[in-house]
Amino acid sequence: MTRSIRDLSPSRLAVLVLIAGVAYVGWSTFWFLTDDAFITFRYISNHMRGWGYTWNPPPFRPVEGYSNFLWMVLLEGIWRLTGVEPPDAANPVSLLLSYGTLALGSCWVWRMALPPSLERHRFALAVAVLVGVLSNRTFLAWMSSGLETSLFIFCTTLWLVATLELDRGGGPRALAVSCTAAALTALTRPDGQLMVLASGLLALGFFLRTPPRGRWVLAGLPLLLDVAHLLWRHATYGEWVPNTYFAKHVAAWPESGLRYALSFVLEYALWVWLAVGIAATGAVLRSLGGRRVVSAVSARPGAVAVVAVLVAHFAYYTLIIGGDHFEYRVYAHLVLPLWVSFVGFLAWLELSARAAAVVGGLFLLLSLPLPWVHYARTHELTTRASTHMLFQPVADAFPPGVRAYAALFDAQQAWLIRHLVGLRHQEHKVFFEVKQRTLPPREVGEEQKFGDPMTRLVLVSQTVGVVSWVLPEVVILDYLGLNDRVVARTPLSATKRENRTMAHDRRPPPGYFECFEPNLRYQEGRFTVLPRREPLTDERIRECEARFDPTRAAPVTP
Repeated sequence: MTRSIRDLSPSRLAVLVLIAGVAYVGWSTFWFLTDDAFITFRYISNHMRGWGYTWNPPPFRPVEGYSNFLWMVLLEGIWRLTGVEPPDAANPVSLLLSYGTLALGSCWVWRMALPPSLERHRFALAVAVLVGVLSNRTFLAWMSSGLETSLFIFCTTLWLVATLELDRGGGPRALAVSCTAAALTALTRPDGQLMVLASGLLALGFFLRTPPRGRWVLAGLPLLLDVAHLLWRHATYGEWVPNTYFAKHVAAWPESGLRYALSFVLEYALWVWLAVGIAATGAVLRSLGGRRVVSAVSARPGAVAVVAVLVAHFAYYTLIIGGDHFEYRVYAHLVLPLWVSFVGFLAWLELSARAAAVVGGLFLLLSLPLPWVHYARTHELTTRASTHMLFQPVADAFPPGVRAYAALFDAQQAWLIRHLVGLRHQEHKVFFEVKQRTLPPREVGEEQKFGDPMTRLVLVSQTVGVVSWVLPEVVILDYLGLNDRVVARTPLSATKRENRTMAHDRRPPPGYFECFEPNLRYQEGRFTVLPRREPLTDERIRECEARFDPTRAAPVTP
């Protein structure tokens, strides 16, 4: 069988077209926007207005309440070139990026080393991987959302494929792609720094041992994009990391993260992947012997880098951050590598085609019941009351023999949802839809201008996404601190430390918001403007921010 994807027969091309259609159906079925996506949209809007990438108009101090620079720049570029605003452009772009990810997955399988028993079934294995990925609710959900997740998944996958290509003699070209993908991933989300570090070490290793050295230097140059962005961030915001890090991260939270990871493993039956992986690794180790293992590992620096990065990323979000507020968002990039590596495990075990089909089919079948029973019970919920803190038990849907397994999953979900960890897709979807229905259109909100100090409007909100897009020139004070330097660094009370919630722990210090005299209230779908007692001058804004500056030993009293 030829390995050239260009030599596909009409029947195989038809299969790929069918898979593309399935991906589109999955995207449209799970289509949603998150409230948080509109935070980035506001930063784009402010930059378009000439204020820079800042949350509130100057003279408010710039703050980096986004953590997706490349996604922001991409959506702004589309807006400028086509006139399509970010809320309308984000999800179609995410769909295209998801197609790119699926294409990379196919190429990944196409380039794998397979035993003779599986070699002639390479196309079927690639299709099986795509089917496995598109059966996964996490992948389907994050094909949209308005967030940068699909871009992060695409850039991460590109980095994985290019870095592994180094072990097949890809040379400087593969390293250049690896370094470029690493830089783009880091520009998309700060956790991409792991890829930058790994690609930098690989570039250094090739430079030291493989002449001509000049080509390796050129291949590593794309990493300077990340360095330039870090320097720009510090010059613009005075920090090396986004403000969101300080707002969300309080202390290591393995109590949450381990439940989050266990929930993910149980929902998608990843214990099958783990069991087959252990068996395959054992088979390889037995065939190689001790010394040959060391030699084999040292000969595959790309694979070592890939495994190290994926494990480190998983460990960081699991043991330090404690998961994520948005379902399994921080594990979404693992869905494709899990399926591709499963095919690799089958190759290591040198199974026959029939045995591989049985094992792969078992993995697929066991990964379906929990997520899709949950979907069947929740996808028709459309009110805020029915989806708030959405915990949906599923154990009663299963026969007694497997009910204990589902009950264990339910127990993890109950604890996580109670602590605002891994809130399900349907809750975020409905929350946005409710916000959209109750708020006025942006055209109406734009009538309020940031100008006369006596009429400047200030709104305090805990959910700042959609409202900040609807009211582009109204000052929005972020109660939870994602877009506020002071709130993000305010220490937690003892009660809050004992009863943590994901990304919802920070609170403003006493008197801080009052200093700006909030005069716009929103309740039950209506805005109420209160008369301002004193003008909100530029000088007053600067004085309020300086008084509560977290870098000072204590707030200055008036």
